Formats: sequence, C-alpha cells, structure tokens
Amino acid sequence: MARLHSPSAVPLPGGLVRVLDWLKAHLDDPIDLDCLAAIAEVKPRTLEAHFRDFLGTTPLAWVRRLRLANARRQLQDGEASASVTAIALANGFGQLGRFAARYRETYGELPSQTLKRTVAVAEVDDEAVFLASRAVPAAFAVAPEQCEQAIEDASRALERAPDYGLATAVLAWCIGQRSAHNFNGFAAATSSRAVDLARMAAKLGSDDAMTLTLVSSAFNLAHRLGEADRLIERAVAIEPASPFVWLRRGWLSAYAGDSDNAIRELRLVLRMMPFEPLRHVAFIGIGCAHFAAGRYDRAARWIREGVDSHPGSFWANRVATAAAVHCGTKAEARRIARRVLRQEPHLTVAMARNAWPFPTGFIDRLCDGLEAAGVPRH
Repeated sequence: MARLHSPSAVPLPGGLVRVLDWLKAHLDDPIDLDCLAAIAEVKPRTLEAHFRDFLGTTPLAWVRRLRLANARRQLQDGEASASVTAIALANGFGQLGRFAARYRETYGELPSQTLKRTVAVAEVDDEAVFLASRAVPAAFAVAPEQCEQAIEDASRALERAPDYGLATAVLAWCIGQRSAHNFNGFAAATSSRAVDLARMAAKLGSDDAMTLTLVSSAFNLAHRLGEADRLIERAVAIEPASPFVWLRRGWLSAYAGDSDNAIRELRLVLRMMPFEPLRHVAFIGIGCAHFAAGRYDRAARWIREGVDSHPGSFWANRVATAAAVHCGTKAEARRIARRVLRQEPHLTVAMARNAWPFPTGFIDRLCDGLEAAGVPRH
C-alpha cells in the first residue's frame, strides 16, 4: 500500500479542514467537486491540489476509503441478522460486486467473511473485553504505573480468553515499554517475550486496527521497524480516521528519521484528539522529530510540555537533556540530567544507546548530550 505522505510539516489549510469535516458528516452524499470547493472557498483545481499535496490522495478516493472503513465497522458491529447488502448500500456502494472487490483489496477478505467472524468474536467473555478495553488507554500513556496496570488487566483478560488478540497485543507493547524505557528496572531482559507475544497477537487480530497498532508499537520498541511499518499501514487502511493509529504512525516516522512526516502525522493526532491519553505522547513525538532534524530549541519545548503534563513520561527527559546541551544551555542540561537520574538511578549512556530504535545519528547526538550533562557512560 502506498504510504500517505506530505512534503512538508505545515498544518492543513483551513479550507481543507472544513471540507474533511463536512465529508465525514456527509459520507452518504454524492461527491461534487464544485460544492466541496465552495466549502473550502477555493477553486476546484486548488482543492484537488490540497488533497494531493497534504493527504496524498483525491477527494473521491478519500471518501471511498472512509466509506469502506465505516462499512467495515458496521460489519464488525453487526449481528447474525446483519446484511452485507444493506451495509454496502447504506455506505454509498450501489454496485455490490465493486464493493466486495474494493473491500477485499483493502482488507484481504470478503465482507461476508468479516461478518461471519464478528458473530464468533461476540462470544468472547464480557469480562475479558472489559479488562482489555480498560488496558488500552493505560498502555497509550507510556508511563510506569499505567504500564503495570495495563499488563495486569491484559493478563487477567487472557486468563478468561486465551486467544484474545487485543489483550495479547496490549501485553506485548507494555512488556516492550518495560524494556525500552527501563520501567521498574526491567531494562532489556523482556524484549524477546514482547516480540513473541506481538507475533501471536498479529495472527489473532489481523483484521483489527487497534490490535495491529499495538503490535506495530511492540515491534517498534524491539527495533523491528520493517514489521512495524507493514502492520501500521494495514491499521491505517482499516481505520483511516483513528487518532490512535495515526499516533503510532507518527512515532514510527520519527523512529525512521522522517521528521517532516512525523510532525505532520502527530499534528493530525492533536487536531483529531487534543487531549489525553494521546496529547502528551504526541507532544513528545513531535519533540523527538525536531531533535532528529537538529531543531533543539523546539525539541526541548515540545518535550518539556509533554512531560510536564504527564510526569510519568519522564523517560523523554533523556532527549530534553541532550537538546539542552546542543542548545548550549549546559546548566539547564545538568539540571534535567539530575532529575533524570533521580527517576532512573541506573541509567547509563550505554543503556540509552541500545534502548530506542532511532537512527544512528539521532542516538549519537542523544548519547553525546547525556554524557556532557553528567549521565555515567557505563
């Protein structure tokens, strides 16, 4: 699948935002380019250019993608009496054969197969669903206490439903967080278990965007960016309007050193959901993208706001420390480093070098900054 991308990290034009909001509220309506251009207050040709430059697609393709995603949600929420035909027609697909073909091309299965599996999934133990659903926002906090709570809830869910993909994915990512961020002293000891769980979850929840997003995140922290990219792109195809999916898409771009796309994707998250549990992680991700691009003052500002709003994400202060060094504010860097070492007393430069899957240049500048600020080398 082609990756959505933009050549710049500037915000979406106001007219394009208005059109996107209108389209989301009128998915069943015919697509009239002149009408959309009037909403955007631009010429039709300009609107087409905005879709191409900022979203990498056309108005019709964008709407078709959302219609498919909406149809899939309805199929996944349906009961045994639900009809593929009724759902297709309700989402603007008058030609059922074309609907089935596009659906299969996007999701790798026929609509009837999704509906059949939905009936089976409905039989998952209610308590397991409750526990896994409670664990998801805790996992997205990326903080020690919430991480441990998510692990406990996901583990209890799996006791009741051993083949539950979402719970398995939560467990995989949170065990990966323990390892990558040294939560509660776990360091790298549990990384291989996170990978094993992630692979299992990918098989169990291959049709679920949230499960795939969590699995991709686990692969990220295990330095398996190729596997992570493949899964997050599938998640984007399944749920193109999910801020949770775009948050992890943005972080993967940051890990890959693609700062412009990382910032664009994470800004999109802040527009879709400008509050917790995603806000602080989006801020920190934007800060890391600025650090990768050598914009250290911006990196420090974004990360400081993210950590201040959610102190459990103290791990990001490693980057804030290095950013302060590269800004030339050594006293500020040492102050942040002292705070880092109070929260991570066993942190060393060598540990930081192996923890995160950023490019070598990012890691070299991070470690140089940590050492200059007083973090022990070994």
